[in-house]
Amino acid sequence: MPIKIKNFLTIYIIGLSISVMFYEKLFGQANFIYTLLFVTVLMIIGIWIFPEVVTKKTTTGNGDSKNIEKDSSNNN
Repeated sequence: MPIKIKNFLTIYIIGLSISVMFYEKLFGQANFIYTLLFVTVLMIIGIWIFPEVVTKKTTTGNGDSKNIEKDSSNNN
């Protein structure tokens, strides 16, 4: 994922969580703020640490079996 998108998502998550924290504090649900803070930090860490899943497209549709056959022939 490009850095620009990660930066935008991080700022968006922080802004949204601050607004929800303010909303919850306004209506007296202060205990929920700690859970929200934990989830916010977890989401931001997840965006920056875990890589994006990339899948390979095969034209034959059965590409995995051919790769196994090639690997086994190289080992013999």
